[in-house]
Order: sequence, then structure tokens, then C-alpha cells
Amino acid sequence: MKPGKEIRLARIFNPKSKRMVLITLDHGICINPMMELSDMEGVLRKVVAGGPDAVLLTPGMAKRFYRPLVEGKVSLMLRIDGTATSIGPDLTNDELICSVENALRLGADAVATFGVIGVPREAQLSHKNGFVAEACDLWGMPLMIEMIPAEILEHQFADRAERKWPKDPEVVKYSARVAAELGADIVKGYYTGDKDSFKEVINYCPVPYVVLSGPASGDPQVLLQFIRDAMDCGAAGVSMGRNVWAYKDPTALVRAIRRIVHDDASVEEAMKEIV
Repeated sequence: MKPGKEIRLARIFNPKSKRMVLITLDHGICINPMMELSDMEGVLRKVVAGGPDAVLLTPGMAKRFYRPLVEGKVSLMLRIDGTATSIGPDLTNDELICSVENALRLGADAVATFGVIGVPREAQLSHKNGFVAEACDLWGMPLMIEMIPAEILEHQFADRAERKWPKDPEVVKYSARVAAELGADIVKGYYTGDKDSFKEVINYCPVPYVVLSGPASGDPQVLLQFIRDAMDCGAAGVSMGRNVWAYKDPTALVRAIRRIVHDDASVEEAMKEIV
């Protein structure tokens, strides 16, 4: 691994826990308007106040709202693809919107891309991710690939209440391995719903695997329990979006998540940050 990658990875992974708390705010490009994101800077400041390791933004938002990251000393992860929208005809019609070189100019410590296996455009998406991985190796930029099983693609862009855990853990395992094979330094994917099957995912993925937040519970204790279970299985961190910034107190929830991810706190201990 090149020094540049190691230096940047050390910024987004906590030196003590070797894990990452990533909060994603890239939803405006792919999902129907969400009122919580109307005040982008305000939401970002609340998230940053909780102390995440990194925040995921699109290029346009990173150019306009980078100041809270600077002030809070939080790393930027940049979403460099995302042409498929929730109202378009094909959610897999996804292309690059930004180069790795431009991500460096914007101050990113990592970039993120999207992929799906089991769809007609599978080869096109894998081609995109493979060539981004090559560019990331050239520039010393870490790459996180979010690899989504086709069975839950529609739910990925749906209302949070409609999102579900994958039905087939084997597909989650396979998706993770494909992302690693394409050159990901970090894989972002689903929890499988139970510890036994998720341990198999972690064991089959040779690079750090961070879990996305999955279904909405409406109950932070349920969310924190899922995070605790994922950490117990060897997950390298979390990637949380709407379940965090749509919560009534995003700052407190980020702090609670940090307690589990970085301090190995119990759910009960973490809940003290919220109550």
C-alpha cells in the first residue's frame, strides 16, 4: 500500500479502535427531496458536533459546506458517482460524476462508489469500480465500494420504513467479496440480520467491512443493538445516514454510536448519551 493511502486511512479510522464512524449525507443526489436536508449546513454541524471520523458528501455539497468539517477536524469522504436517481428508469444506471484527482483537490481523505451484482448492468458497474480502484492506487486515495445485492436495490432508495435486511446472507457475502476483488480498500454493505451469518461475511471479506444502517426502527436502542452485534462480529465500523440525521438529536446519537464503535461500550452505556 502506498504511503498516501496509509496516511489517509489513518485519518478516517480511529487509531485506538481501528474502526470508523462514517455519517453519510450524500442522499440529495439520489433520493426524493427530504426536508431534513433543507438546512444542509445546520444538519452537518449537528452531525460533526457528535464527533464522527468522517462525513460522506457529494462534490457540490463538499465545495459549499466544507467549513464545519474543518472546524470539527472531521475527514471528508467524497461520493464520486451517482447519476441514477430515485425517479429515473434504472437505479443501476450509475456513472462517475467526479475524478479521483478532483477529490484530492477538494480535500477528501477517501472516495466512495456504488455497485450492484445480479443486475443487467453488473459488468458496467464493476468496470467503473475497477478503474476507480486503479486511479485510487495511482493517487494514494482510499476507496470505499458500497456493494448492494440486487434483491434489495429498490429498498436502498425507498422510505426508511420500507428498507429490509437482505433475505440471503450468501448474497451479502458474495457482494462483499466482489467489491474487494475489484480493488476496494473498504467495503460498505448490509448486516445480515444475525451474528452467525454475518461472521461468515466478515471472514470472507479480506478488507475492512463497514455496515450501513439498514431498516429504520424509530428506536435508537434497536439501532445501537444492531451496531453492537456487528462490532462483536468483527465489523470495521458503521456507515449511518438517515437513521442518524433524521433523528431528533443527531449529535447525541453520533456520540452514542461512537461509544460502541470506539469504546466497546454496551448498548446500555451508549444509551446514556441519548437519555
